[in-house]
Amino acid sequence: MIKTLALLLVLLLLAHPAQAHKLKVFASAEGAAISGLVYFSGGAKAMGVSGVVQGPDGAEVGRFATAEDGSFRFPVNVRMDHLIMVDAGDGHVASALVAADEFPASLPPTSLPQVAASARSAPTVASVAAAADMDAVEAAVARQIRPLRQQLDAYEEKVRLHDLLGGIGTIFGLFGIVAWLNARGRTS
Repeated sequence: MIKTLALLLVLLLLAHPAQAHKLKVFASAEGAAISGLVYFSGGAKAMGVSGVVQGPDGAEVGRFATAEDGSFRFPVNVRMDHLIMVDAGDGHVASALVAADEFPASLPPTSLPQVAASARSAPTVASVAAAADMDAVEAAVARQIRPLRQQLDAYEEKVRLHDLLGGIGTIFGLFGIVAWLNARGRTS
């Protein structure tokens, strides 16, 4: 019994996480484009992976393929939710949603409200300049925040020591209960 437990403990210590090949996609808005990264949870980049961009109604907006470093960039013409779906084959599928509010306000929305022609006003030079300045600020902030979001996403995937020790403790606890039940059954 002790040899079996020792062998099981050694095997558990040599085991790797089951999600070692889980596909991940990270996507964010950068100005009027979606840029992102496709990678496996171990950190390996997924190169040459095909992706599909869908609108909020599920209709296909476009397609892309990842570069050698797993990155991709997709231009956006309309301010709406975009669903990024990637498929690396062998069941490795991942998706990410880029919300409409992450894109610049200067992009046209998916459906323009019906406004009477007389109520429409031509944009002024000041409003166009203000929108351009706001777009530039939003793009700069997105570039600064993107590495932090990628780091956080990678950190969530990492198996930490306390996770490993918690799993081993649970296994020892279950074996203890089984041993106690076996010992209790023998004395009865």
